[in-house]
Amino acid sequence: MKFMSDAVSVFEINLLPTLRQWYLMVLLAAAFPIPWFYVTKAIAPDDPAVVRRLLAGTLVFGVAMSIGMLVGQNAVAQRFMGNLKLLITMPVSKGAYVLGTLAYSSISGVITVVMLLGFGFASGVDVNITWGLIPSLFLTVLTMAGLTMFVVSFAPTLQAGNISTALLALVLAALSPVYFTMEQAPLLLKALGYVSPLRYAADGITKSLSGRTDILVELAVLAGFALVSMSLGLWRLPWREE
Repeated sequence: MKFMSDAVSVFEINLLPTLRQWYLMVLLAAAFPIPWFYVTKAIAPDDPAVVRRLLAGTLVFGVAMSIGMLVGQNAVAQRFMGNLKLLITMPVSKGAYVLGTLAYSSISGVITVVMLLGFGFASGVDVNITWGLIPSLFLTVLTMAGLTMFVVSFAPTLQAGNISTALLALVLAALSPVYFTMEQAPLLLKALGYVSPLRYAADGITKSLSGRTDILVELAVLAGFALVSMSLGLWRLPWREE
């Protein structure tokens, strides 16, 4: 009960200030993904399979960016402004802190997914959503959250942490075959695609948008990435009073 109560408290600590400026979260969730999908769809071939891949890639990119930005910015801000020390000495467990932070950060990801899918339907994208969409997105969230916590733990300053947070999702998505398949990728990006979690997320989401259910391999690989990245993120998360 204390664990869940602490997680809810961390969620509220993050959420309540945001409610005063809720429109900023909506803007963060929609400002980049929807225009980017519109531009890529406008210049892409009029092929339903290509458009579905573009939608899947934008979903991955948008969720990765929103989760990475919120998790990373919260982690570095609370670390360097002293809030994390207060949570540690309350005391709040590391697991409850991460759960509450993830619940808060996921709000932006949900907004991104809902708005992009709504825009896709309004644009006439031919999709047939299956059960694999939600677990693919959930494992993507866990993977990006863990990677972000691990990377920003090395930041020496608040400014460096914010910059690394923004670059992580951007570079990872840019170097991964998310907007095109592995068969279409050049040799270097194909090699990177085998070790990029976002590539497996894009593959799984593309299949889920195409009415396919054969995504167990993608889910298994994503689950492995999520387990490793969250373990590393929790391990590196500073959790002692200094």
